Amino acid sequence: MHINLYSLAFFGLIDASYIFSVLELLIVPTITIYYLIYNKNKTKLFTLFLLCYAIADILHLLDSDSDSDLLYFLCNSLYVSAYLILLIQIVKTLNFRVIMKRFLIQTIVLLALVTYLFVVLCSIIDPIIFETKFLDMVRFTEHIYNLVLLLLLAVSFLNYLEKDTRKSLLLFIGCLAISNSEFILIGYYYLSDLELLSYLASALNILAFVMFYMQSNLDVDRKKDTKVFA
Repeated sequence: MHINLYSLAFFGLIDASYIFSVLELLIVPTITIYYLIYNKNKTKLFTLFLLCYAIADILHLLDSDSDSDLLYFLCNSLYVSAYLILLIQIVKTLNFRVIMKRFLIQTIVLLALVTYLFVVLCSIIDPIIFETKFLDMVRFTEHIYNLVLLLLLAVSFLNYLEKDTRKSLLLFIGCLAISNSEFILIGYYYLSDLELLSYLASALNILAFVMFYMQSNLDVDRKKDTKVFA
């Protein structure tokens, strides 16, 4: 899914969309380097999140014209791993007793929404005949990718409801932006070839990592927060 966005497009000269996609692929590695050098409150999980995502983007940038199955599975495995690491970090900070006591209805609605959206996404992906010898594995990868993103979005929203701080808000906005970026790409690839969707998805992806970096520089509000990743 993510890997298909950056296919090379040559029409005599490299077009603007290619330049934009290259710049997008450089954003996360740049933020990662800046975070490693200048952030004094680094945490292991957030660092791993950035590293996994940055390595996938670099691999993609170095071999962006490849349609190999190996590159597809490698890059998407790194992206999914990055999202899972971020998901685990958020879950570690949640107080489930508070959530069940104060936000039970919201939690039930979120679970229902995640289930519904996952079924919808599966109905879009399943009929597609991908050009690969590993069709079932590709579909499975796509489904896992989408499910992890939906869970990340839901958990980040619960985190914001529980903590209600600027840090948790920026984290939620980042998760919202990155998940919507990926879902817009599904629409771009499989439902519409409107070029504007590609640019919108890229802009949301960049916004997401700007939000992630901004929240990493905020101190935890000890009155409301338990330890949230920095």
